[in-house]
Amino acid sequence: MALSGVHITFGYSDSGGTALPYYATSSQTMAAATTSTVVAPSGPSPGLDRGTTYLPLLSISASAAIFYAVGSSPDATSGARRYMDPTFGREDIFVNPGDKFAWVAA
Repeated sequence: MALSGVHITFGYSDSGGTALPYYATSSQTMAAATTSTVVAPSGPSPGLDRGTTYLPLLSISASAAIFYAVGSSPDATSGARRYMDPTFGREDIFVNPGDKFAWVAA
C-alpha cells in the first residue's frame, strides 16, 4: 500500500555522526496534519564502537509537499517551520531529546 500522509521515525544517527539512520526507537504514520505522539529518544546513546556517541535523529517520509516543525511544542502552521518536497526523497535531521514533530500540507 502506498504511503498516504507522513511517516516519521525517531532513532539515532550512525557512528560517524552523520545524519544517517542507525537505530530506530519509535515511529508513527500520520494520515492528517497533526503533532506526533511519539518523541525523540531521551538523549545521546553511547556507541558500541570506539566510544562514539549516537545523536537523536528524525527521518521523515511524506506523500506530498509539507511544512513541518520540530520541538517540544512544534507549530507547523505559524511557528518556525521547514519545507519538505517528497520528490527529493526521505529527509533525515538531528533533533533534541524529547522533540515532537508536527506537519501541515504545503
